[in-house]
Amino acid sequence: MKNPSRLSSEDRRRAIVDAVKGVFADKGFDGTTTRELANAAGVSEALLYKHFPSKESLYAAMLDDCAKGAAFAEYRRILALEPSASTLVIMVHFVVARFVQGRRFGDIEKTILDRLAVRSLLEDAQFVRLAHKRFTGAWVAKFEESLKAAAKAGELQETSVRRDLRAWFVHHIAFALMIHLHPKVPAVDYKVSKDLLVEQAVRFALHGAGLTEKTIDRYYNPKALSLLA
Repeated sequence: MKNPSRLSSEDRRRAIVDAVKGVFADKGFDGTTTRELANAAGVSEALLYKHFPSKESLYAAMLDDCAKGAAFAEYRRILALEPSASTLVIMVHFVVARFVQGRRFGDIEKTILDRLAVRSLLEDAQFVRLAHKRFTGAWVAKFEESLKAAAKAGELQETSVRRDLRAWFVHHIAFALMIHLHPKVPAVDYKVSKDLLVEQAVRFALHGAGLTEKTIDRYYNPKALSLLA
C-alpha cells in the first residue's frame, strides 16, 4: 500500500471520494461541512479544495466512481440492446432486482449509494437530479423505443398511461421497495422470498408498462435474468 502522503493526484482523488461517501450518506449534503469531509479523508481542507473546489464537485466525482462498477457495465450493455419487448423485460427486471437485491454491488457500497439517494431526496435532491441527468435520459429513451417496438410487434396492450411516464413509474416502484426493505427489520413483511418479490414486482411493472400476459410469459425468465442483478 502506498504511503498516504505519496499518493498520486488520481489516487488521492479516489481515496477522498471513497472516504466521504459514508459522511454524505449519514449527514446529507447540507448537513456536512468541508471540515468533516476533510477529516474523513484524512487531509486538510486546503488539500480537499485543491482536488474538489466545491461539495458539488465531490458529488459529481462520486457518481463518476459509481459508474465504474459492475452494475453500470451491465447498464451500458442493456442500453446497447435492440429496442424490443424482450429488452423491456430485461430493463424492468434489472431495475427492480438492483433495488431489491443489488447482487452486483458490494453490500456496503450498495447501502451507501441507497442512503445517499434517500438523503438527497429528503433535502434538495441535488445528488438524485445529477444521477438522473447523467444516467437516466438514455435509459428512458431506450425504454420508450422498446415500447414502440413492442407495440409494432403486437406485444403491447395500450393503456391510458402516457408512454413517457412508464419508465419513471417502474423506477419508483423499485425504489419504494428498496426503502421499505432497507431497515434491518423491513417496514413491510411481504411474506415471500426476495427472489419471488422481485418476480412479482417485475410482473406488476410489466403489466403497468403495457405488455400483454402472453408477452411477459414468453420473455420473462427470472432465473436466467437473475444473473443480471
